Amino acid sequence: MMKTLGINAALYGLPAVVTLAAFSVGHMSIKPEQDRLAPPEALVEEQRDAPPEEDAAEEVPDDVDPMLLVPGYQYYPYPAAIVGNVPGSNSLFSFEIAVSIYETPLNSNGLIDILEEREPQLRPLILAEAVGLNDEVLLSYEGRIQLAETIKETINMYLVKWGYDPFIHAVEFTSFIIT
Repeated sequence: MMKTLGINAALYGLPAVVTLAAFSVGHMSIKPEQDRLAPPEALVEEQRDAPPEEDAAEEVPDDVDPMLLVPGYQYYPYPAAIVGNVPGSNSLFSFEIAVSIYETPLNSNGLIDILEEREPQLRPLILAEAVGLNDEVLLSYEGRIQLAETIKETINMYLVKWGYDPFIHAVEFTSFIIT
């Protein structure tokens, strides 16, 4: 019995111990560019001590997390589908969109609030862009790409009319159905 237990421990335990030891040695030999476990203050100090980049436009304030100042894509999905009739047929189209904003997380939250506030005014404008299109255009890939670009230009144009800078980077269809 004891012999069987020893053999099983050697067969199953030894490979696990060897694998974990190899992993530990490899893991300890890697030196990261920055300590990910350091508190945010240490990361800001590391960036402050680093030589300045040529294209750095703004200094990072001491009390702001630097990750909040890195721009990225933020998406605002419109809350309901846009539905209309396809001209010259008994078909209906329905699509849902999401608009993308390329901005820092702090700024994009404010811009998404603007879109939420203006959503009832933008919905008929978006629908108006799709109403005149026939099913051949709506079913083609190029037609949908052109519709997305037209919707983006329309939203940005009205944002300018309402006193905002145009900030919509792209319009993406999250759902597109013709029945």
